[in-house]
Amino acid sequence: MRVRFGDCVLDTDTRELFRKDQPVHLQPKVFRLLELLVENRPRALAKAEIHERVWPGTFVSEATLASAISDIRAAIGKGGRDSPFIRTVHGFGYAFAGPAAEDRPHPTTPGDEALLVWESGEAGLSMGETTIGRGSGVSLRIDDRSLSRRHARITISETGAVLEDLGSKNGTFLSDAQVTGSQGLMDGDEIRLGSVHLVFRRPGLDASTATLQAVHEPKTMTPARTGRPKARERFEHHR
Repeated sequence: MRVRFGDCVLDTDTRELFRKDQPVHLQPKVFRLLELLVENRPRALAKAEIHERVWPGTFVSEATLASAISDIRAAIGKGGRDSPFIRTVHGFGYAFAGPAAEDRPHPTTPGDEALLVWESGEAGLSMGETTIGRGSGVSLRIDDRSLSRRHARITISETGAVLEDLGSKNGTFLSDAQVTGSQGLMDGDEIRLGSVHLVFRRPGLDASTATLQAVHEPKTMTPARTGRPKARERFEHHR
């Protein structure tokens, strides 16, 4: 399960916490406490229940639990008792009270503003920022070792779309030209992240004919491990 709240993402499968797309270290018991509060939101958990599920069969003091709560608040960037996410229920326990939503992969639906297509998959992009990489804390994960954990970002607004590199090891390329700052995107543009070739589709934008003329056929493509059987046909269709 991946849950997004504020500028944080909690991934209970990989047991990682990210804040502003950067990993945040938590001690195992502190991570388990945060996981427990998030899983049970917005229900308030009694201190006795927390002790039983986080420290089973072990005596812990009130100070230990209070210290763990403080560590969570510091990690998510909302310290002190005024945290909008961790609520103290005086005389009872604690609750996760802030807005949170399960962070699912981008669906391909008519409501999406744009579409990214690659040989082994596709993803719809919505308004705002989409970070792409192979790490757990990104918006769109492509499981390919040539990608950095946080490789690139596409920002979509009413007036256009912009591609940025996020300091990746193997580079971000638009029409075989390396992207070093930010570069505007047009419908039909071809993007390469590491060794993965993608096509950006946003029918509302004019296709970039000059860009497409400069593209060379990719020599190889390493598919992501999770893809769809007809992805190659769709990829060729969108190119």
